Amino acid sequence: MTVTLTPDTVAPKVQKLVAAAERASYDPFTEIDWDQPVDDTAYFLPPEILPLYGTAPWEAMSEAERIEYSRHETASLCSAGIWFENILMAMVLRHLYDLPASDAAHRYLLIETGDECRHSAMFGEFIRRAGTPAYEVDPWLRFGGKVMTNIAGRAAGFIAILAAEEILDTSNRATMKDERVHPLSRQIAKLHVLEEARHMSFARSWLEAVWPELSPFDRVRAAALAPAYVFGIVEALVNPEVYRTLGIEDGTRIARRNPHHRRQVKDGLGRLVATLEDLGAITPVSRPAWIVAGLI
Repeated sequence: MTVTLTPDTVAPKVQKLVAAAERASYDPFTEIDWDQPVDDTAYFLPPEILPLYGTAPWEAMSEAERIEYSRHETASLCSAGIWFENILMAMVLRHLYDLPASDAAHRYLLIETGDECRHSAMFGEFIRRAGTPAYEVDPWLRFGGKVMTNIAGRAAGFIAILAAEEILDTSNRATMKDERVHPLSRQIAKLHVLEEARHMSFARSWLEAVWPELSPFDRVRAAALAPAYVFGIVEALVNPEVYRTLGIEDGTRIARRNPHHRRQVKDGLGRLVATLEDLGAITPVSRPAWIVAGLI
């Protein structure tokens, strides 16, 4: 196997990211006030981010029901976040497995793995306190995640990392600033934003530097797999168990087809799509798959 070493052009970026991590890495169990009651006195996500926002079931809910729904959606999103991060850590560790300790990114990628471990622990703590089911993602998505970690090359893997983090970053930035949202959710979102900014910066810099040097096979593989991976991430944002638990009839279908939700998804993917188009990673052959999946 050919080892993709970190390009020299990315080394200065990596050094800055390591320095940033030394200045600002956070332990969620000391930075977040977990003594706050997880009660329905406030929304747990901004209402506009919720998949059912603006639909007939949403309009039929009372304010108390909308807030309860937001708590369940937040627990579901935390569960999806744990799933995302397990996949991301697996791919980063597979990359690390082949990197010599002298590689410019070796230390940074270990730091990133540590960040993701803390984030998953933070999400799990919210779920345990939320009074909701754990809301694991659909079995077919879990199976797909296992397949992905085995067949994704490094380029496709970093595209998937960037997609998951871009989508979560959009909702987190809205959550951390919204005074309508429960303080616990805002604290979780803020911590996640501060550390994930480093991860997105590395993934984008690595892709931009490495893409022109990839073999034709690796470029074709990454371009072909990317829309399938991103579609799976988007599907995990709406968990059918939430709607079954709350007794919202046909909620999954309505949420996934909700024009407002679809716009939110496309907006969250906007920067990723622009990056991939600049690289040539969305090709005339792969573009129809992105369009059919509702991603662009």
